[in-house]
Amino acid sequence: MRAILHSRLLHWKHQIIPLLFWLLLPIIAIIGFTQLMNGLQKDSQIPVGIVLEEKTELALNLADKLDQSPLIRLDILEEEQALRQLEKHELDSVFIIREGYQDQIKKGSRNGLVKSYQSDLSFAYTPVSEMVASYVQEETSRMKTAFTVQQLSKQYELENTWTMEEISEKSKDIERDQNLLRTTFTFENDNEEQTNNSLPSWNKWGLWAIFALLSTLFLFDWVIKEKRQSMQTRFPFIRFSFTSYCLWNTLLYGGLFFISDIITLLVFHFLLDQPISLSKLGSMMSFRLMLVTGTFLLAANMRNRTTYYGIAFIITLLTAIISGAIIPADGIVNQFPIMKWLNPLAPFLNNELNNFWLYAFLLLIMIWYIRKEKSYASYR
Repeated sequence: MRAILHSRLLHWKHQIIPLLFWLLLPIIAIIGFTQLMNGLQKDSQIPVGIVLEEKTELALNLADKLDQSPLIRLDILEEEQALRQLEKHELDSVFIIREGYQDQIKKGSRNGLVKSYQSDLSFAYTPVSEMVASYVQEETSRMKTAFTVQQLSKQYELENTWTMEEISEKSKDIERDQNLLRTTFTFENDNEEQTNNSLPSWNKWGLWAIFALLSTLFLFDWVIKEKRQSMQTRFPFIRFSFTSYCLWNTLLYGGLFFISDIITLLVFHFLLDQPISLSKLGSMMSFRLMLVTGTFLLAANMRNRTTYYGIAFIITLLTAIISGAIIPADGIVNQFPIMKWLNPLAPFLNNELNNFWLYAFLLLIMIWYIRKEKSYASYR
């Protein structure tokens, strides 16, 4: 084992750049893809300027609500600066929360609270202005409700009266607790009602699994290199067989991949806010073992590296399509439940340890090892 480790370390020393590239490819690809998508999302947001003539609680709440919209990039500016950027078409529109906004809201008035500007190129002024109007209407209605409750308390001489702030906070709590608006959709001949409460997002772990598959396939081309005739002539003169040599090296590569997986967990946790759990770690180790064993079996039965690289790309592409890691495949899985068991990525994405393909690959490796050892013994 020590001799195998020494020879492999010498090989890695001379191939350090390709080795690090394929080990870090899944991490680099996901980080780069995430940054690219975040940049595209930010560039696609509507630039809107807002001017606060007063910085009261209700005025700041309105600005915060607008800023929370994923479709708007809000800039808080001075009026002169905002209008200048609007003239240069750097802003789509400008909204000015006028002095006395909070006092007028508390009085139930909705006239002249917000002043707006648009240019001849303001393509999103109408929906944004309607959004602003809806937020103002919401706050005005809340204050009217609070005023009405207080009037009823005085009329019926109730002892425990609420302040307007308490009534306002209570209404906000009700809005958070109650699902006031729910969008549902159904399909023909489908009795189950489905609810879609969020926008679709990319599965970061699914993308990582695809790139991990590709990098594992390309790093295991060493098996084909070791099978060359010029390399085979040395094995009759050493104390271990070619099969043992391959399995020990596979174990070394597996250990290297496990280290890179631990680094992946830490990077995803600190940079992408992905949680770390024992179930995720276990499913990740199981998935990595499946990749290593399956890739080794494929490489052990190939002789030409060019053909092997082509098959590696085909396998990665087919896995990305049918696994549901990138393109949702729920419809296919629901129609053909066996696809859930045949999907090599499903256990990993569901944080499960058991993987049908892992057990199959381990069994095939045992059969391969026994057959090759008998062949080697006969040759000796």
